[in-house]
Amino acid sequence: MRHALLLLLVLAVSNASLVWEFTSDGAVSSKPVIYQGAVAVASDDGIVYGLDPATGVRRWQTAVGKRPNELISADNAIYLSTSSGKVVKLGANGAKQWETNLNVSAYNVSRIYGIAVNARELFVTANSGVFIMEKDGTVRSKIAAFNDSVLSPPAAGADYVIYGSGGQLIRQSETGQTPWKAQLDEGSFWLSRPTIEGTVVYAGALDDKMHAFFTATGGDVWAVRTRNWVVGTPLVQAGVVYFGSNDGSIYAVDSGDGFVRWAARTQLAVQTQPESGLMGGRTVVFAGGTDKSIYAIETETGEIVWKGSSTASVGSPLFYQNKVIFGSDDGKVYAYSTERACSITSPPEGAITGLKELVVTGKHVSEAGGATVLVQVNSGEWMQANTTDDGWIFYINPKAMLAPGLNVISCQVADAGGSESGPAYTSVSINHDSAAPLSDLVLAVSPEPIEGRNFTVYVNDGDDGSTVDRFNISFGDGAAIMSDKNYTTSIASPGEYVITVKKIGFNDATMKINVNASGVNPLYIAAGVLLIIILVWQVWTRFLRQKFAARKK
Repeated sequence: MRHALLLLLVLAVSNASLVWEFTSDGAVSSKPVIYQGAVAVASDDGIVYGLDPATGVRRWQTAVGKRPNELISADNAIYLSTSSGKVVKLGANGAKQWETNLNVSAYNVSRIYGIAVNARELFVTANSGVFIMEKDGTVRSKIAAFNDSVLSPPAAGADYVIYGSGGQLIRQSETGQTPWKAQLDEGSFWLSRPTIEGTVVYAGALDDKMHAFFTATGGDVWAVRTRNWVVGTPLVQAGVVYFGSNDGSIYAVDSGDGFVRWAARTQLAVQTQPESGLMGGRTVVFAGGTDKSIYAIETETGEIVWKGSSTASVGSPLFYQNKVIFGSDDGKVYAYSTERACSITSPPEGAITGLKELVVTGKHVSEAGGATVLVQVNSGEWMQANTTDDGWIFYINPKAMLAPGLNVISCQVADAGGSESGPAYTSVSINHDSAAPLSDLVLAVSPEPIEGRNFTVYVNDGDDGSTVDRFNISFGDGAAIMSDKNYTTSIASPGEYVITVKKIGFNDATMKINVNASGVNPLYIAAGVLLIIILVWQVWTRFLRQKFAARKK
């Protein structure tokens, strides 16, 4: 298997403009859907809400029963199931058109795992088996029987259903025939809903892999191994399969051969289905994580260009009308603008800083162009960062700008179309240790200084040996010059000089150097003279010994 992993870690909490949020009384983990111009979301409080996509104001609500599963928008209606055993159809303004309870003795269902809809019928996977229902809510038949088993949510083909049961992925026809069962070597299928795309079905499993099987035969196409369970539903688009893993990464692999294009690294498990969209004019996939964050990842490079926040695990997102909309286990539904945003890549959340200059870096995106990134420390003034095509950078003098203990660094983007609005700006919280000792600088010079010739002064951090940026260097009483990592110069006159290097958070460092005259090095002359003396002495002493020996004879 060919692997090309691009591991990218963005640790800061990052927010584009928060357009609106809506609060329910239960976790909102399933993906929102658009229905008749409203954003429909299901909450564990047993209610489906219809929200205005521009404002988040509730248009309607309908009680359907505790812990509803994923909503499906089809046939100008919403179909859903509840984990407790109901299947429900909602019509205009959320009005309940019918409700079928499978938690009765005739069906022996105590838990529904999900439903799927095709042009003619509904398929239901439940602990006691797989059911087919008519679109009027009538149960047509039970095409597979199980004894209190755990099944995956189903995927519906034109006249068949595919679902996982234990270590098997099963295809069944609407008449109950079973053309194939694909068996895993280890692990099982669970929460990942199979996704049918053309002649291939894709499904994640607890063997730490995303699998691809031929829909006609169940034969293996490929399997991509991750470092933990794959329980999220994949998104298949334009020849690429996007999916999350419990290893904390979001993957993009070629749908045909499973070649890993990139893997974008987050902090914790990713169990949601990615959603395609735009962020600041870039084509991205959005994915929610259990680290209370939602990510926007550029589809071509795997670069995380934005990271939005919640106060609990984030559900599968929806991209609609220049907004990314998602629910959270905190009971809220969030809508963030996708026109512009920034992210903080360093320092990470919770970092402990001392007296060294703090380098804050990040990414920014802008749909309108002409973007400027502004940075704020605690509640101080907004200051402009240095921006490039690759990102932005801002320097903080801890002694002057940070308070002892907790500090909050925030950023926002302003562009030709406007600016981000608070109070939810991009932010990261750090701890400043104002009592930390100053560090030492290590200086080195190479080659040996000679008048009129270039030599380089290298400046390194005595703590870890890394090169040092933005230091001031001076020679004797000369003016200080700012440089990064090293400084190359020449000195016209021979003699002894003192180099002084200063850097925020470090003790001043000094070093004496001797600049030799050009031509023959005096040291070489002295060494040559000494060598001649030694040779003369050796010849003379030998001559004297020989003369003395001759006289004795």
